[in-house]
Amino acid sequence: MFYHTKKLQYYTPLQRPDPIYAKKVQELIGGVFGEMTVMMQYLFQGWNSRGPAKYRDMLLDTGTEEIGHIEILSTLDWSSTR
Repeated sequence: MFYHTKKLQYYTPLQRPDPIYAKKVQELIGGVFGEMTVMMQYLFQGWNSRGPAKYRDMLLDTGTEEIGHIEILSTLDWSSTR
């Protein structure tokens, strides 16, 4: 189960748009070794785990943590291009 609040932990108003920075952040989100790829790998491995439950839970917890990383990066990316 996931719980989400819309309040950001930290808020920094945008000084000026920076498209180069936004491009770098987008690579961190969806690149070959980006957070989205890592999240999907951990969740897929956790859902398909046939071993002891403690390993499945560890994989699913790590995948859930990666969802939070994606949220942080997507907030950075969105504010960088406004």
